[in-house]
Amino acid sequence: MQSCHDCQISLLANEEESIYGHSEKSPSRGTLIAAMDNYVPFFLIPFIGWGVRRYLIAHRDYTALKKLTLGIGIAAYFVTEIARSFYRPYIYANDINDWVIADTIGNSFGTVTAVFMILTMSGRGTSWDWRLVGMVITGLIGYEMLNVPGNHPFDLNDILATLVFGAASVFVYARILAKHGRNTANNETPTEQ
Repeated sequence: MQSCHDCQISLLANEEESIYGHSEKSPSRGTLIAAMDNYVPFFLIPFIGWGVRRYLIAHRDYTALKKLTLGIGIAAYFVTEIARSFYRPYIYANDINDWVIADTIGNSFGTVTAVFMILTMSGRGTSWDWRLVGMVITGLIGYEMLNVPGNHPFDLNDILATLVFGAASVFVYARILAKHGRNTANNETPTEQ
């Protein structure tokens, strides 16, 4: 019986063969590369969080609202990369029907990541933020539509995942904005309760 790690390596080896027509790598070298490819995004998470936090502090914009949006954005990125690196290869290798979760994981939690990281960097805590959210979701759907004339198949499930998780992001942000956002009428921050 193969372990999950072995499934990932054999799946990646098959992808290499399908891309290049043959596999030129020795098994030991291919194993090292397959294993390291799974962990690279996890090395980036602390640097992304640190860099964004430092930027916000330098611009005196590290508010409770920005802390929450940054935390949600980083957490969603972490979930996306866990699922891409480990869940998806396991599902594919074992031919498990998971109702297209593995296929749409990049669009689902990737949408949450994009929405909340854009809000962290450019959000104002006002009604302007809804324009940003709309632009992000529209841009992600537009990116999926670029597959129509290309060589990649059009995937309606990816668009549905973007819409569902975009709506979930809107709901979560509305709750956060109600508590930590600015009053759009006079641009004041709500009092702490």
